[in-house]
Amino acid sequence: MKNDDLTEEIADGEGPADQPVRSRRMLHLAVTGLAVAAVAGIAIAGSAAARTGKAGNPTGTAVAGSGPAATPGNPIPPSATPDNTIPGRATSGQATPGQVTKSEGRVDPRSMPEPKEQPLPGDPVAACKKLVAESAGHPGQNAKVVARLDGAPGAVLILADSKYWAGCDTAYARHDGQGSLREPARIAKPSATDAGAFAVANNIIPTAGKKYEYYWAAGMMPSGVSKIAYTFPDGVTAQAVVKGNYWVMQYRQAKPWVEGADADQPKIKVTLSRASGTVVKSYKLVWGEQTCAQISHGC
Repeated sequence: MKNDDLTEEIADGEGPADQPVRSRRMLHLAVTGLAVAAVAGIAIAGSAAARTGKAGNPTGTAVAGSGPAATPGNPIPPSATPDNTIPGRATSGQATPGQVTKSEGRVDPRSMPEPKEQPLPGDPVAACKKLVAESAGHPGQNAKVVARLDGAPGAVLILADSKYWAGCDTAYARHDGQGSLREPARIAKPSATDAGAFAVANNIIPTAGKKYEYYWAAGMMPSGVSKIAYTFPDGVTAQAVVKGNYWVMQYRQAKPWVEGADADQPKIKVTLSRASGTVVKSYKLVWGEQTCAQISHGC
């Protein structure tokens, strides 16, 4: 994150990495100067006291090592302390390598423990009904499966009663042992112009000791639309499975995910088509806004 005020304070030809070194050097010189000034002051005052014999000593006898007493108008300069004189030791507000400090923004994946792969639920429908009951409350426990896709990563299905429907995925159970849930909605056909109706849930799931980029989505079919296709950053297009008024989709990238692999990726493209193949509408989903369509956990 850029900091204009801090940037303006950096000397020409000096990068941000040079600042802690320059700060410690300036601090060391300042402390050394203060210490020398203090010693010089003590020596001068001691010499004056020896000549007058009046340095807080009523007898007038010079005392070895006598110096001026601290007064409000003449404070004694602070002496050097171990914390600000030992090279490499942090001063107040300065972190040393390995020190845990409060940070802002995205959590560094390297600081998080590797997720241990969990088994998939034995009964995807029961697992999804449990997730719905804990996270949303509707559709009710009498909801039926109206669409289902069983893939290698796990199952994606839609539960619906007479008023509400909810999309659920069990592949994410590999990560947290539970699964992933899209926010339930009232039963109503969405508009083909509503990009939010085609948002995806995007997560990293562990599989056989490796991590993979994984996407899933579910929803109701808009009027006049017969096909829904998603083209992902790796160039692969996945067709949604349509079941009556509902559709479900899932896709796991073939190559394992590695740190930095998802940086500067092209956007996911969604294409809605008629039965004849003519395109009704297409979108490019906004990362972070239309790629986090789950309520049961973060992205």
